[in-house]
Amino acid sequence: MMEMALDIASIVCLVLGGFFFVVGAIGLNRMPDVFTRMHATSVSDTLGVGLMVIGMCLQAGLSLVTVKLIFILAVVMFTGAVATHALARAALHDGEMPILKNKKGALIETDPVDLFPELGVRLAQPLTSETVIEEEPEPAEAERQDTEDTPSNS
Repeated sequence: MMEMALDIASIVCLVLGGFFFVVGAIGLNRMPDVFTRMHATSVSDTLGVGLMVIGMCLQAGLSLVTVKLIFILAVVMFTGAVATHALARAALHDGEMPILKNKKGALIETDPVDLFPELGVRLAQPLTSETVIEEEPEPAEAERQDTEDTPSNS
């Protein structure tokens, strides 16, 4: 009886997880801009992966497989949030404008700096990946040979 209850609970979790993945895929195709698409996929990934891992953990019982599944869940949760944040920041930095509703309910592109003036200061700064690190020029080959050929006074 207990085994049947675990099977039913795991099937429900797996089906719901699959449902959230399908909803995320539909949201990815139907949403109007990059920000709402990211929201649809990140929420569905979080719920989809979470429910699927719970369903698989119920099937595996208390074993090493369950520990591995929990580690996979932790990695997916952390990397998904970081990747979504980085993608949103890069999109804002490239000048993408979120599509929001105006007072009449029509969808329009909205400059986020108008809504959050402090964001303009942060967007004006280059991303870490865009900063160029200038290296010191290497000494000329002749200067190296001169320093190697001169005897020391010791």
